Amino acid sequence: MKSSYISTLTMTMSSMTSIKKLQNEITDKSTEISTGRYADLGLTLGVRTSLSIDLRKEYSQLNGQLDSNVLTQALMTRTQTGLTAVLDSASTYQTTLLSSQASATTVTQMAMEGQASLSNLIAAMNTTDGTRAVFGGINSGENAMKDFEDGAQAALEQSFEDYFGFPMTDTEQMGEISGAQMDAFLKDSATGFASLFTDANWSGTTGLWSNASDQVITKQITSTESVTASVSANNTAIRQLAMAYTMMGYLNITSLNDEALQTVMDTARASLSSGMTGVTNAASAIGVSQNRTTNATDNLEKTLDVVSSRITSLESVDPATAKTELDTLTNQLEMSYSVTTKLLSLTIMDYV
Repeated sequence: MKSSYISTLTMTMSSMTSIKKLQNEITDKSTEISTGRYADLGLTLGVRTSLSIDLRKEYSQLNGQLDSNVLTQALMTRTQTGLTAVLDSASTYQTTLLSSQASATTVTQMAMEGQASLSNLIAAMNTTDGTRAVFGGINSGENAMKDFEDGAQAALEQSFEDYFGFPMTDTEQMGEISGAQMDAFLKDSATGFASLFTDANWSGTTGLWSNASDQVITKQITSTESVTASVSANNTAIRQLAMAYTMMGYLNITSLNDEALQTVMDTARASLSSGMTGVTNAASAIGVSQNRTTNATDNLEKTLDVVSSRITSLESVDPATAKTELDTLTNQLEMSYSVTTKLLSLTIMDYV
């Protein structure tokens, strides 16, 4: 017969190992109760862990796209606000042009309002969202439009003097310009007034008016869809408005005879009307982008709900079951503590 011995140390170590395991299980169950998810997804889900990872990745991408769409909507809202300001100012000035008669008082008023309207146009085009120029296109790091006094004004005065042979300050000769001569000057895109608004003179390295890029800002609103989110200050409609305001505000129209003045007014009205139509069309296009973004966001939110539900069904634990298991583990741990305490208190001296 083979004999063996029982060591209290062996029994104690076995009990302490059991305690450590119970403590780990209790920690896991506590985590599951607080988070609502399995503590060890890989251990619990096994081969389905890859599905959980894919769903989490998709969930993160959807949330990122939704956040991006919020910023896109904010940009388009600022764009619409700026275009609305431009249209309101143009409408007010159009009323002035249509209702005014050629008299000393009204001509002075039209000139002053033309200057104010140009300033308002430039201010609206220089709208920012705090960090970038809304109407700057992809070149949004600086003001979309330059101040009139920074180059365009001097170029206008020089162009006029080169074309007619005398400065606009020569009121006597200004009064002798015929309607036909003024019409030719206004339409001359080589050296006359219209030349100040050509592509080369409007923007770019030699531009007198704009720092903006022709390329507008586009934004991704889904993984496969993008929208135009802004309007460039280089838009033809903005140039047409600037032309109308400039000719009325800065061609010294108070010194023109009635025929030449009427020519300027008629040309300004036509340019203003075309510009307003163009701005309205641009605003409508942004409105379409806003609607598309809203619809895309709605669909993304629905998809996010589906993905979230799938993640929940895959990873979530039953709180009631987890609580019951935690209580059971806690009771087992208390019993293990009690057994271990008794084992540690055993000594052979009690049996001598």
